[in-house]
Amino acid sequence: MSDIPEIMEIEKSSFDVPWPDFLFTAHITNPGFLVYEDEKILGYVIIGSTEDKRKAHLQSIAVHRDYRRRGIASKLLEWSADLVKLYGFNIIVLEVREKNEAARLFYSMNGFETEGRIENYYLDDNAIIMSRNI
Repeated sequence: MSDIPEIMEIEKSSFDVPWPDFLFTAHITNPGFLVYEDEKILGYVIIGSTEDKRKAHLQSIAVHRDYRRRGIASKLLEWSADLVKLYGFNIIVLEVREKNEAARLFYSMNGFETEGRIENYYLDDNAIIMSRNI
């Protein structure tokens, strides 16, 4: 709980429509990882489950803007894949804004493939569903 304000700073600087802090509080017991350096949070990932018991859901991932392009997000994805495999999941699924080409490329470079599309998933954009087999 004490990490939520620092996580919210990263969230707000990373997304046009950030999660509100109560969602982080609600997901505090979900599996995930924080990356620290000198007691400063550099990035985080939160993982959940889906109705399909084979699929884990990557709910949120972000890296502090001053520490991007250093491999932190890729490492978070790698750790997430290892963790969900231990929980018995075979697939990680996520939604990403259709307009966010940089994020879609990042996920593709980390083994995710486009699975589908959801019209108007976000207030101002469609979602691309991507998944990765573990």
